[in-house]
Amino acid sequence: MSHPSAVPVHMRRVGFDLDPGLAELRQQAPLCRIALPNGVKVWLVTTHDLIRDVLGDPETFGSNGAGWSDPANGGQMPPARPTGSLELHGDITVYDPPAHARLRRILAPAFGVGRMKMLRPLVARVIDDCLDGMARASAPVDFVQQFALPVPSLVICELLGVPYVQRAEFQRRSRDRFDNTLPPSVRAAAVQESRQFMEQLVADARIAPRDGMIGDLVREFGGEITDAELVGAADILLLGGYETTAHMLGLGTLLLLGAPTLWQTLNDTTNIDGIVEELLRYLSVVQTGTPRVAHRDVVLAGQQLRAGERLLCSLPSGNRDLAALGEGLDSFDPARGNRAHLAFGFGIHYCLGASLARMEMRLAFPALARRYPSLRLAAPVREEHFRHHSAVFGLDTLLVEW
Repeated sequence: MSHPSAVPVHMRRVGFDLDPGLAELRQQAPLCRIALPNGVKVWLVTTHDLIRDVLGDPETFGSNGAGWSDPANGGQMPPARPTGSLELHGDITVYDPPAHARLRRILAPAFGVGRMKMLRPLVARVIDDCLDGMARASAPVDFVQQFALPVPSLVICELLGVPYVQRAEFQRRSRDRFDNTLPPSVRAAAVQESRQFMEQLVADARIAPRDGMIGDLVREFGGEITDAELVGAADILLLGGYETTAHMLGLGTLLLLGAPTLWQTLNDTTNIDGIVEELLRYLSVVQTGTPRVAHRDVVLAGQQLRAGERLLCSLPSGNRDLAALGEGLDSFDPARGNRAHLAFGFGIHYCLGASLARMEMRLAFPALARRYPSLRLAAPVREEHFRHHSAVFGLDTLLVEW
């Protein structure tokens, strides 16, 4: 399928395959200047090692608040803010040192080993409940709507401490916010409602902290973190932990259903770590992550970058860089065992929720295969079902039966 010219090369895919132009760029121009559909010019970084160089050097390549706007606004890149103007808004992905270190120190315990162990039975229960929901629905069912989206949404409810009676509405807002098929006005309204909900959640926690991340942060760090940062932290958890995990579950299921032998062996959870890591590398649903900005004039890969120029790191391209990760990277091989992938980024902005996402997938895929060993596609998946012009690659729909 040919893609509209408005879709930049680093976001073009055909099924699970990346645009061949990315391989050419890796070999011939690993750092090149491109224009985005909104007219903004950026440097595109396509090799594994160069991406690590950029993401691993926040002093040279930071953010100055130049992140993507909310998906409801089309994912357009806003103007960079002047150095030092970053407000304490809680979006850790656009915090530079030293503010970044302070906020990460506060937030990291919410995703630590102890917290994940405590969450594990809750995540397993959410998965079982969603599998029960699939069983109650009439086949064929839309796997994306019935399972892939609800699982991370409900897990985030658990993590944030969203009251049970408010969870259905929380899920509705989450779906609307990230649904590219809805009008921008509907998505923008969902964003506004979501922020207002987070603000009320924080206000309630200041008065009487509930169980969950917000309550824990208020109890332990109430004097060190502002209400705006608490709201921002909750919102970035939704932005970073909902859509990405949902589309990993949807795309991962589609891929695994295409490998019947592998699907039948998912019950043997001894192999699940390798399967999940290879899914993360091979699918690489996050197209670029947060843009970086050169803080000073610098030469990189033989190119002269000026202070204020922006860089996008193509994580899917880096994860198929045979020069860094080995041969056969355009195929799915769970035996590869390579964890040097960039699916969660690199450096100080390595995804805080990586352990949570891994746990959800490690529990979800075996549970799905156990409950529905005969799961199969109910209709062919066409290119228009994939989300091509999106910051997070995924599926809008996946009809399955059993």
